[in-house]
Amino acid sequence: MRVPYSPAQAFDLVSDIASYPDFIKWITAMRVSGEQVDESGVRHMRGDAVVGFKGFVERFSTAVSADREQGTVVASLIQGPFRRLKAQWRIEPRAQGGADIALEIDYEFKNVLIAVLAAANHDTAVNRIMSAFLDEAKRRYAVTPSASAPE
Repeated sequence: MRVPYSPAQAFDLVSDIASYPDFIKWITAMRVSGEQVDESGVRHMRGDAVVGFKGFVERFSTAVSADREQGTVVASLIQGPFRRLKAQWRIEPRAQGGADIALEIDYEFKNVLIAVLAAANHDTAVNRIMSAFLDEAKRRYAVTPSASAPE
């Protein structure tokens, strides 16, 4: 997705996992702990999330690595209702200004019924996540994509 926000703005928003409950409606709580920065400047933390959707409530924990220099934020499963979970954001600067943002999510729920439902709605879920981030970026940075984002 092409956005009019700087790579730094996009990275700051995506790596601000403590704020996710403020703008992603199905994340009802997030606790961030163990935050530290390694020798190469990569920020590592643990995110413990509570997710609620149509009466379905789950808790899960991820290890998050936020690498500003590489423009990546990666969340990997520690524990929760998944067999596997890895979400990776990639933020790349554009020569004309703004940034390109990509989100890849690879997951599988342990519960077979939920896994089937989730697989059928994967693209919708990714699109809703991207929309939530774009809406929050508009709120935080007061830029309208249609006015300044090249297509």
